Amino acid sequence: MDLYFGVIWRSLPEFLKGAAQTLYVSSLAMGGGFLIGLVGALARRSRFSIFRGLGTLYVNLFRNTPLLVQAYLIYFGLPSFGLNLDSFTSSVLALTINNGGYMTEIIRGGMNAIHKNEVDAAIALGMTYLQSLRYVIIPHIFRVVYPPMVSQFVLLILGSSVLALIGLEELTFKARMVEAYTFRAFEVYLSVMVMYVVLTVMTTVLLRVIGWRALRGTQVRRANVVLGMRRLLRHVGKSFYIS
Repeated sequence: MDLYFGVIWRSLPEFLKGAAQTLYVSSLAMGGGFLIGLVGALARRSRFSIFRGLGTLYVNLFRNTPLLVQAYLIYFGLPSFGLNLDSFTSSVLALTINNGGYMTEIIRGGMNAIHKNEVDAAIALGMTYLQSLRYVIIPHIFRVVYPPMVSQFVLLILGSSVLALIGLEELTFKARMVEAYTFRAFEVYLSVMVMYVVLTVMTTVLLRVIGWRALRGTQVRRANVVLGMRRLLRHVGKSFYIS
């Protein structure tokens, strides 16, 4: 079999458009999924059983059903009720709702990592609740949830490929188009595999660098808070000894 990768070079603009669409849709789904996950995590930690039940139902429903089935339900099923959504809107909605189930558990895990003593110590330093959120709680949660969030974003990039089946013009959709008029299936899909590797590796490296810089700043602020706590405890200990 003769391999000819010239078709890939000639079709590169189409592939770049598809890659940009993949990143765009994945970014929208990540942002929307984060908001849903935040609400879902609060619901699952609620003292009200109805909210805990709804949160658990949402997570189990959308984490245990295929993304493609969810996309079909939105794209092909909602028109039965008079709600017609285009392929782009349906894709973003399906990917966001699916991602929300995973983000709920990621954020809930970060919240569970906060020890009550840390909040009590911050308040003992004279911090308001908002200050304790800013300097103690949120930095701790961010440090815990950021790595799995990066991994989840990579999974969104890869998972968005199934949305080509409902007409989303992302990278896999462009590959199918190029293969259809060149009949070079091996060259096209091998090249797309390489493109996905480059896309996910570059995204992971970029997000890790951004996260490292952000976490370095939060670690400095957190270290100052811990130092303040130690000084407070030392002062309290001396006062108790003198008295």
